[in-house]
Parts: sequence; structure tokens; C-alpha cells
Amino acid sequence: MLLFKHHRFFLTYTILLAFAFLNKSATGSSLGGKWNYEKAGSIKSFFGFRNLNQQNVFERNHIFFNEDRFRIQGALTHPNFRLEFADEAFVFVERSNPSPLPLPNFSTTSAWKASWNLLERKNLLIVGRLDRFFAQFLFGDFQIIVGKQVIAIGVGHIFTAVSQVQRYLFDFIDQEFPKTEDAVSFIWGGPVQVEARFLPKTSEQREQNFHFRVKGNKNGFDFGLTSGHSDDKYFLGLETAGNIGEGLIRSEIVGYDASGRKYLQGLIGFDYVFSPKWSGKLEFFYNGFGQSKDYVFEPFIHRTAPFRGQWYGALLVSWEIHPLLKSHWLSVVNLRDPSTLTHLYFDYSLSQSVDLLLGQFFNLGNSQSEFGGRLLVSPPNFELGAPNITYAALRWYY
Repeated sequence: MLLFKHHRFFLTYTILLAFAFLNKSATGSSLGGKWNYEKAGSIKSFFGFRNLNQQNVFERNHIFFNEDRFRIQGALTHPNFRLEFADEAFVFVERSNPSPLPLPNFSTTSAWKASWNLLERKNLLIVGRLDRFFAQFLFGDFQIIVGKQVIAIGVGHIFTAVSQVQRYLFDFIDQEFPKTEDAVSFIWGGPVQVEARFLPKTSEQREQNFHFRVKGNKNGFDFGLTSGHSDDKYFLGLETAGNIGEGLIRSEIVGYDASGRKYLQGLIGFDYVFSPKWSGKLEFFYNGFGQSKDYVFEPFIHRTAPFRGQWYGALLVSWEIHPLLKSHWLSVVNLRDPSTLTHLYFDYSLSQSVDLLLGQFFNLGNSQSEFGGRLLVSPPNFELGAPNITYAALRWYY
């Protein structure tokens, strides 16, 4: 009962704050002269079950969870300036499931702390997080962006090879907002676009990060040459994208050097719109940081590649069943295991600003495969695999 009271109090308090900050119009308003401000936000509530694929790690195999996400975002704009921020709060309600051993933490850090535990009690965790906060200065074709911002991530839609930024794990529900990084960006948008970024090192890294990208167009194809230093590794890469008939083909390849050891990553993708109601994406990915077998449940070698294997394929199909109802099917396949992680969900529009989601993550594969099996956890006789997740969600944008 005490847990329920805390949860209801925080939910009511956050809604009141949101309404105080956001009036009925979530669009921009004038401050006089050339100055304007924008404001928006969302409330998302997720309910579901995690069916764990584990042995000797947790007390229970089936766990109910409830997660509420509250987001407030805004911007102060001028023809030559933009100041943007987004702040989030997360309320996690989940029955405790003790483990006899500590498990590795797969979450990565930023250069400066941007997340705080506001309340932590049994079965309840409230987290506050600054999602983005940056200032953008515009001087004709030249711009400077300083602060916590979204970083360009190449042409991969499901996988990524050239990106410096951390990625969501595939079983993270609702990846609507891209992850952000602390950075200083310099961008020149001439006929050939030039980008240079400095990303201060995190507590997990030994050296500073920097990134250069030169992009242009030739015969209807976009080309990008990238280089820099990412996650204590030097890299050099090439990315391309262009239309072939009714489809779009995309590709990336990048080589890394980590203390004299060489790694290669690459992908190729194809997008096609079959009709106004059907569309699909297909991607193949090679992860040089992965292993061909004998996976162990441990942190990933390279934080922008949350994969344990080497060869992958992925298919994303979207179908508009009705103007108010859409379905999405994403399958990621480890081609060497083989094993598959699949996410199927339906999105029903209750109104212009409210959506209802029903979804399922399920995994298929043999024992010790990446997605379908149980990976070894030290000490011996402990095994843990990807969970099957059933969920429902309500999203409200205002």
C-alpha cells in the first residue's frame, strides 16, 4: 500500500508540473522581435511481464514490471541561435528478484553525470535524467553546437558501424528518442558538408574522443568519409546511400585500431516501400568486435556495438492495417548461431496525441546461442539469456 501511495503521488505531481509548464498549445510562441520558444512533452506508461531465461541467477523466472516515463522539452529560438533542453523522469515499479551474484552493468556513462536516483526503495526506483541540453549558433552555412546533443550516426537504421554514440539494446522498449552525447560540434554546410566533433572522455575511457566527417553527393549517391578516435580506438570509415529504382541502398564500412589490434565493421541495407501501407528494411551487419562462439555474459568490447556475435541480418516490416492501426515486425538474427530476437508490436491511435501499444519480444535459438540460449555467467553453473517480454503501453504527447 505504501508503494502504491508513493507511485500515485509522484505520477500526480509530475502531471501537475507538466500542465504548469505546458499550456494547450505545444507549438511555438513569440517572445517579441525574432525570439520564439517551443515546448512539448510526453507521458508514457508501460506494463508487462519479463519471462527470464536463466538458471541459478534469480529467485523468480517471471517478473511483472511497470515503468512510467515523463518528458518535458523546450527550446528558445532565434534565426541565428537555438537553446534546446529535454528533461526526463522514470518511475520503475518491479517486484524484487534477488540474485546471489553481482551482474555486469551494460549501461554506459557520459562525460558529465546526467542521471540521478531521486528515490530508491524496495520495488521502487525513481530516476531523473537530463536527456539533452545544448546551444546552437548559426553563421550562414556554419554552425557550432555545444552541449548534450544528438550525434550523427551514419546510414545504418538497425545496426551501425561508423557511429561513435552508444546504442540501445534491442530489447529496450520504445527507442523513440536517440541517445545523446556531450560534445562540441562544428559543421559547415556548403556543397561538401564538413563536420568536426570533440567528445570528452567518459569515466570508462582513457583518452578524449574526436570525429571528422566529410559528406558530398555524386551521381545521385551520398558519400561520407569519416575518421577520428572513438572509445579509445582510432577509426577510418566510408558510408554511402542512394536510390536504385524504387528502393534505397545504404552501406557503411569502418576499420578500427585499438593498441595495434585491428577491427572491421560493416553493413549494407536496403529500404523499399511496396505500397502506401507496406514498407520494409533489410540489413546485414559484420561486427569485428564479436566472437564466433563461446559467448559469455559480460560487458561489450565496443560500446557502440552491443552484439556478441560477428554476422547478423535484420528485417523490419511495417504494415498499416487501418489508418488508426499499424503493426511492426523486427527480427534480428545471429547468422552463426543461429538465433533470433524478434519484436512484434501494434500501435493504435486513440486520438491525435494518444497511442496504445501492445508488444512482444521473443527469442529463438539453441542452448548457448546469443538470443535463444543461456550464456555462461561467472562463477560456473550460472546461466542467463535474453528475456521474453510481453507489454502494453500508453503514450500521451502534449
